[in-house]
Amino acid sequence: MISLSTFQAVSRLSPRMIGYHLKRLARNKLAPRRPEHYARRIDRLAAGVPKLAPGSLSAQSPAASMAQAVAAFYREEYRDHIDDAARGRFSFFGQEVDFGGPASIDWHHTVAAENDFHLWRMKLAHMGFICPMLIDGETLHHEAVAEMLAGYRAEARFDRPGCFSSYWFPYSVSHRILAVLSGYLIARRQDTLPAALCDDIEQFLRWNVAFVEENIEHELKNNHVERNLAALCFYYTHAEDVPPGLKRKLDRDVAGIIHACILPDGLLAERSAMYQGLSVMALQVFSQTPFLSEKTRGLAAERLERAKRAWSFMTHPDGEIALFNDSWFGEVPPAHSVIEPARFNASELLPQAGYARLADGGIFALLDAGPIGPRWNPGHGHADFLSAEIDVAGLRFVADPGTYQYSTGPRRMYERSAQSHNGPSCKGLEPVSYYGCFRVGRLAEARLVEAEATDGRAVAGELQLPDGLKLRRELQLIPNGLAATDRWQGACTGPRVRLTIPREWEVSDRDQREVVFLREDVRVRLEVLRGRIADLSTGQWAFRYLKSSDAHILVLEPEETPGGADLSWRITHQINVAASTESASVSAS
Repeated sequence: MISLSTFQAVSRLSPRMIGYHLKRLARNKLAPRRPEHYARRIDRLAAGVPKLAPGSLSAQSPAASMAQAVAAFYREEYRDHIDDAARGRFSFFGQEVDFGGPASIDWHHTVAAENDFHLWRMKLAHMGFICPMLIDGETLHHEAVAEMLAGYRAEARFDRPGCFSSYWFPYSVSHRILAVLSGYLIARRQDTLPAALCDDIEQFLRWNVAFVEENIEHELKNNHVERNLAALCFYYTHAEDVPPGLKRKLDRDVAGIIHACILPDGLLAERSAMYQGLSVMALQVFSQTPFLSEKTRGLAAERLERAKRAWSFMTHPDGEIALFNDSWFGEVPPAHSVIEPARFNASELLPQAGYARLADGGIFALLDAGPIGPRWNPGHGHADFLSAEIDVAGLRFVADPGTYQYSTGPRRMYERSAQSHNGPSCKGLEPVSYYGCFRVGRLAEARLVEAEATDGRAVAGELQLPDGLKLRRELQLIPNGLAATDRWQGACTGPRVRLTIPREWEVSDRDQREVVFLREDVRVRLEVLRGRIADLSTGQWAFRYLKSSDAHILVLEPEETPGGADLSWRITHQINVAASTESASVSAS
């Protein structure tokens, strides 16, 4: 019998998405039964993919800047590791594997740290490391690339269990096209590659392009489709020809995915700062794809500028992204290594995405007051409603618990829950229902509202739940700090706020109303003005995939009121503590 959560999730799919889901299920069932038949089909399609145009390989090509923009996302991440890759050694997410040589790579390898969602092997299948191996490498690296491609052609069979969720996952294949083609175009213009390798790469690319054309992930209607379409637009921009039917299809699909997935304020509808970087890359490709219509290219260019600003909006002073929803450091380059930093006022909003930003006087804060994600596919969403990330003096102070892994299990479930986040919550109350790695049943949506403070230095959000309970948070910049007010209106058992504070902050002093933290030469005083500090314990957060970091877990409880509960707390800070302490000692002497 179908579960309520499954019914809720399926009911939000369009007929087209359901059709593509059924197509994928049929492929996954039938292809392993007759792998040679499916392989011949992809080979036939690959034979019809136009070759790269010789003119596209020159530095004077109008699309030359496209390769540079795409390569920036892979070269930055892998450039320092190409020697290891050339010897068959790889380290993703802190998990190191030595295959003994580039020809011996097991493209279906799994690591013990993962369970049912093997992102490590997907990362391997992206082949992002090939991009800098072609651009920055020498003979050793180029020979290794040739061995990798040959080994992949021999071993990447369609009858291996899980192949369509690893090396033949269309998302992975799309990354592979983007990474290999961008590196190849730049290296060819440098005239550093042997002719035999060039032939191997071009044949390999056509094979991968054929697979993506056959397997665009329209059933997901999310960032995966962006990647699929970006890979195809990137390849066909440099091809000898674009079949008219494909040209019309790509134009229609690109315009559709931009309208569906890039909000008018520029943020990806999935509301992840990590995937936002990949959306910027896709929009750069779309805006420069010459065979797309002028209208579609104009739409892509307009959303690209807003997407860059939104990515900058979601970037902390330390140069790394916000961790709301599924996000971690290192999956995409830091925003400001790829784009110019945007300028912001002390208080700014992304109104459609539901994010608010405060920054002034050494304080930086982001407030999440938006939906869990797009209704049709909120799989990367967390129940971080009304949560905040707060930095002091450029150092992360109140952190999002992050994303440790995608595999199904208690940690994945907990990290997505309201209980793990720092918005006002109630004991045991979950606004959203989850099952599996990504599926979401019942939905919820917070919204930005007008702040009670009228100085233009405050932001606020609300979450209205079906049982009549309303949660509200307001953040306001104050001299040397930030003030927060949390309210529960309606029946709520065990109201609380749970703050995750990185372990690098040492506890200097505490009582029932305040805790003082020290880090380097910064002192932060967290004071509860209405309510109390209920607990201070140890816990964990994850700012890198498959890596846990220690944290303090500070639990605040509000005061009960006739209509619910109120909590008021504030953070103030002092910089150059050590210097000021030393100065005071000298004066006393």
